[in-house]
Amino acid sequence: MAERIPNEIVKQISQSVDIVEVISNFVHLKKQGRNYFGLCPFHNEKSPSFSVSPDKQIYHCFGCGAGGNVFSFLMDIEGLSFQEAAIKLAGMANIPLHINVSQSKTPGTNTYDKMIEAHELLRQFYHHLLVNTNKGQEALEYLTRRNFTREMIDHFQIGYCLNEWDTSLKFLKSRGFSEELLEKAGLIIKSESNHQYFDRFRGRIIFPIFDMKGNTVAFSGRVMHKGEPKYLNSPETPIFHKGKTLYNFYQARSSIRKKQSLVIFEGFADCIAAYGGGVDNGIGAMGTALTEEHVHMIKRNAERVILCFDSDSAGQSATLKAGELLQKAGCTVQVAMIPEAKDPDEYIRTHGSDAFINKVIGTSLTFMAFKMKYYQTGKNLKNEGDRLAYIEQVLGDIATMDNAIERDVYLRQLADEFSLSLDALKQQERQLYYMHKKGSKKQEQQNRVPVSIMSQKPARKAFENAERILIAHMLKSVTFTQRVQKALQDIPFNLDDHQAIVTYLYGFYEEGNEPDLTQFLNFLNDQHLKKLVAEIGMISIAEEVTDREFQDYIKHVVNQHKWLKIKEKERESIEAERQHDVKRAAEIANEIIQLRKSL
Repeated sequence: MAERIPNEIVKQISQSVDIVEVISNFVHLKKQGRNYFGLCPFHNEKSPSFSVSPDKQIYHCFGCGAGGNVFSFLMDIEGLSFQEAAIKLAGMANIPLHINVSQSKTPGTNTYDKMIEAHELLRQFYHHLLVNTNKGQEALEYLTRRNFTREMIDHFQIGYCLNEWDTSLKFLKSRGFSEELLEKAGLIIKSESNHQYFDRFRGRIIFPIFDMKGNTVAFSGRVMHKGEPKYLNSPETPIFHKGKTLYNFYQARSSIRKKQSLVIFEGFADCIAAYGGGVDNGIGAMGTALTEEHVHMIKRNAERVILCFDSDSAGQSATLKAGELLQKAGCTVQVAMIPEAKDPDEYIRTHGSDAFINKVIGTSLTFMAFKMKYYQTGKNLKNEGDRLAYIEQVLGDIATMDNAIERDVYLRQLADEFSLSLDALKQQERQLYYMHKKGSKKQEQQNRVPVSIMSQKPARKAFENAERILIAHMLKSVTFTQRVQKALQDIPFNLDDHQAIVTYLYGFYEEGNEPDLTQFLNFLNDQHLKKLVAEIGMISIAEEVTDREFQDYIKHVVNQHKWLKIKEKERESIEAERQHDVKRAAEIANEIIQLRKSL
């Protein structure tokens, strides 16, 4: 059972960490007024609706309703228990926690955890074999010859799997892992001929792959000598999905957020080589095209994306597809062009780090400039047909650009390059631009219909707004809470969720707690109520409530209660009349009259 953390320690932790700083590790936040806004990490969106309040130390998404304090954010984003979140935050605040960490969560309690644990053990084992044993010496020398420094090897936790059939299998079996689980985790393979298990990555240099939480979830093994395949990757497993994983994203995230830009490479070899060359915000695709999930991860963390793929035809084609996907999501896309048909790894080894940073990354093209070069591939621009096809293709892309200055720049380039009339190009582009806008609006309307239906919320009634404002003030003051309690006497709040929050708040204050929104959120166990409290906590309210305002809010709550009572009495009256109970019907009618008079 998880060891309980004392309330005073929880309070100390919450007062020592800044929710904006913590959330900024996961979401790019921009200050707007008193709060910070960014793209919600809990659902896909293009416009920021995720708000963080540094004053109240809470967050709330106006899109999906997610909300809470710094503890609940870590619990939701990383799938942690409260104790694990507290331990992590205590570490950030340098607060010693005299708690047995292993008690906060029993490792290996399910298949997912066991797979993670097996990968973590193997990562450490492979790294140890590479850097500390004679059997790993050849692999270490191979990496050294390819300009891998010890710092790079340690940073990426590169290792080596012995060229033996079952070293990894024996290592993990001795620690209690079953062959069936290790096969499902993609670490071993079952022979079809003799049904014996053997290591998947034997005789290969090992590159661990981490998820967004820093867990080892997969490996990629590279042969040192001749052999196929050159790279052998972990298969898709319950803990590893290529479409949701980007190489080095976990390690590079702090640099990405600091620079607000990242460089995407085709694979991890280029990513590691670039890191050695000084690019600490680089990530690698996992041998697959970028997915919507990848783009969502990237957009949440950076505004500018530089694509640095191989300069061969396949690499340039992948650049075009990735760039269009990123641009559609709202990213500013640039393309680093590598000369001489090289890949980044080869270019760095040949020309050095400074040349790569200054002449490749530092001279990145805009995405439109890249497309203008790309569209020339396979065309003979001296041929009139090819030239007209090229101009039409470029004009079509220029017409999709929202920025009028950018459109003008590229139109002038096109006019100068082919000695064309700028006015004629502008006229043609303008026609295409309005056609594009018309089509975009139509598509937007088609897409918007179901969204608006789903997201439409009925306007709140006066009593509901009154209850929310009362709760917002009650969250900030014990005295105000007592005043509300006295004014309402035994009359409850009309919405069950509101009454539940108020009941918890009474109990919170009765325990001697002072108003503290983040502490009250920890006090609540119901996730739905936590989100609602965070939402109400975000309401902008005046510091003081006048007597007239207070009475008005109370009147709305009481009158709604009376209306509900009237409805109930009317149902009783109908039932009495149905049973021909004239006396009872008359009594109820009189009660209804009195209730209506009191409104």
